[in-house]
Order: sequence, then structure tokens, then C-alpha cells
Amino acid sequence: MLTSQQIKEAIQKHRTELPRYQKLYRYYTGKNDILNRTLPDPLKPNNKIATSYCSLIVDTVVGYFASKPITYLSRSGNQKYLDDLHEIFILNDEEDANAEIVKDFTIFGKCYELVYIDRSGDIRFTQYSPIEMYVEKDSQDNVLFGIRYWNEKQGDSDVIKVEAYDAEGFYYFTSFDNGETFVLDNSIPHYFGEVPIVIYKNNDEEIGDFEKQIPLVDAIDKILSDSANELESFANAYLLIKGYQGTKPEDIQAMRQNGVLLLDNQGDAQWLIKNINNQFQQNFFETIDDLIHIQTATPKLTTEEFSSNLSGIAIGFKLFGLESKCSVKERKMEKALRKRIRLITNILNLKGANYNYTDIQFQFSRNIPQNDMEITQQIVQLANMVDLETRLSWHPKIQNPKQVIEKLKKEQDAMELDLIGDNDE
Repeated sequence: MLTSQQIKEAIQKHRTELPRYQKLYRYYTGKNDILNRTLPDPLKPNNKIATSYCSLIVDTVVGYFASKPITYLSRSGNQKYLDDLHEIFILNDEEDANAEIVKDFTIFGKCYELVYIDRSGDIRFTQYSPIEMYVEKDSQDNVLFGIRYWNEKQGDSDVIKVEAYDAEGFYYFTSFDNGETFVLDNSIPHYFGEVPIVIYKNNDEEIGDFEKQIPLVDAIDKILSDSANELESFANAYLLIKGYQGTKPEDIQAMRQNGVLLLDNQGDAQWLIKNINNQFQQNFFETIDDLIHIQTATPKLTTEEFSSNLSGIAIGFKLFGLESKCSVKERKMEKALRKRIRLITNILNLKGANYNYTDIQFQFSRNIPQNDMEITQQIVQLANMVDLETRLSWHPKIQNPKQVIEKLKKEQDAMELDLIGDNDE
């Protein structure tokens, strides 16, 4: 049973972490720090160009790693188990939920999922970012409890509402004194057998994909913004006229209207501008741009290197960095998905089933251009060495190999019946 003091301390810890997560979300949505820049001289140009590198990094990972749905297989061939899970996944839009989970832990370094039973008795799961939920863990990284909190208006009073979860139940608290004490309003047992919160990690350090590159993003924002300032300053440059100290305002106005300057041999006129080394700026920009792509393993898909007709092996080499990063994500996500399946299975067994969550196997598929003919040939060539279900699972267009095998058997049985009928005739 959670106490008021535990809730208070958890909220204080979460509020300490919150600025970091809010900054990461700002950068993902394009609200970079450059947008808040001020200059000492308010009359000077102050362009604010925010680049979208952070969203590019995240969206590339999501498109490559999570755009194709995960395939679930039963090691024991328990189709009933898979069917029960499939119904729950459809109810929860599992494919879209997984993509959002990948997006969130790529941004924040981690995210959470709450598994619960709704009023209709259906098993549901909902994803939350670290901005929305706080989870307390022990020294062994085991989940102790989790909370979500928000402000509400009750009459003329502002209160803090808390929804908390531990290994026994769901708890609902209210604070009427700005978070000093929390009063338990209600509690509901959940029967999952453990804390129904799944933690999805990007890595052991819980660092997002672009977090360490924010200084480089800021540098590019400044380069582009200052370059725009220089162009604007060039358009508004001062005209320096030498040898005509007696020039009057009406003379300058006439020059503007006529667009002509009449100078003698003693006079001179030129624009008063700064000398800008454009090549240095361009080289500096390209250096930082390359660093961002290299350090985040984000390929430049719009460059000429990807425009030609590359072989599968060549594409694989160019995507090696991204694939290596996604392999780490896959291992971390598979560990979290096992807990999701375990929580669901605990409830299914309470309803009369007899499933073992370790029976479920996960198969991830990358969204990369593939030579279907080449893959099909490999599947055929290994016919006497690898079982059919495994070989079919390699094909990018086959999502459920077991279902395909069952259809093939039905077609073969029908053909055999036709042959028997022909022979009888």
C-alpha cells in the first residue's frame, strides 16, 4: 500500500527530471533554443532559423525499425494462444502502439506502458512518455510503483490528483494542500501479480538518439540564423560617400529617386558592409552536418549515394550504423515485450487458460529495399536444410508463415481430391 510520503517524494523526483524531458520534446517538435535568442541591439536583424535534425533522426529510426509490424510466433505451435493475443492486440491497436513506443524511447531514452483491465473486462495497454508518468525502481532495476498526476479544479480550490500503481492494485489520491499530503480516495486490486508497468529503454543509459547532439544542432541553427542576418544587413547597408561633406538630405533624396550619383575625380562612393568568408561558413556547416549524421548513425538518404540502383549488399553497408543501433533497440524492446506478454498471460490464465509466456517468440522486420526474387531463391535453395515455417518467415511479404502453410495444405488436399475424382471417372 502506497503512502502519502511516497507519493510526495515521487512527484518531487519527477519534477526534477521534467525539464530535461521537456527540452527533448521541444527539440523534436522544432522548438529549438534559437527561437528564444535575443540580441543586445533590438534594431539589428535577429532571424531565428530552427532546423529539424532531431525529428529527422527520430523519424528515420521509426520508419526503418518500427514501420513494419512485429510478428509473433509460438514455439510450441499453440495457435489458440496466438489467436487470443491477436484479439487483444487488435483491441489495443498494437501495431500503432509499438511505433509510438519506439518514437518515445528514441526521443526520451525510455517510455512506459500501463497494462490494465477496462470496465468491459478487456485487457488494455496504454503508452506514456516520461513527461506523463514517473516510475520508482529498486537497486536491481525492478519496478516498485508508478504514478501519474495532474491539477484539477474542485469548486474554488486547486487540487492535485494522483493515479498510482503497485504490485497489488491501482490507487487514487487527492492533495488539497499543494502536494504536502495526499488522501486516498479509492483503491482497486488488479490481479496481474506484479506492477503492471512495462519500461521500454533505448539503451542502458536511457539516453535519446539526438540528446548528445543538441549542441551541434544549436551550432547549425546559429550559422543559418546569422547568415540570414548578414543577408538582411547587406540589403540595408549604408552608402558611404567620400568628399561630399556638404551633401544635404534633399540631395540624398534626389539620389534615391534618380538612382544616379554624380561624382568628380575627388569623390568616391561604396557600400559599408562586412567582408564575409562564404566558403568558411559553408565548410563549417558541412562539417557539423556530417558530424550529426555520423554520430547518430542517420544515413543521408537524399544524397547521390542512395540515388543509384544499389545492390542489397551495398545498401546493407550504407545502413550498417543504423542497423547496429536498431539491433540494440530490438534487444531492449524484446525484453520489455516479454513483460507485456507475461502480464497479459497472467490474466488469460486466471480466466481458465494454461499458457506459458515464454512460448511466444518475436520477429522484427526492417523497412529496407529488398530483392524479393533473390530472397525467394534463397528460400528454395535451403529447402532441405531449414524447415518451411522458418524459411517463409524470411520473406518480407509473408507476415504469418503458419497461416500460409495451412493454406498450402488445404490447397494440396483439394488438389488430391480432384485427382482421385478424375481417376474414378
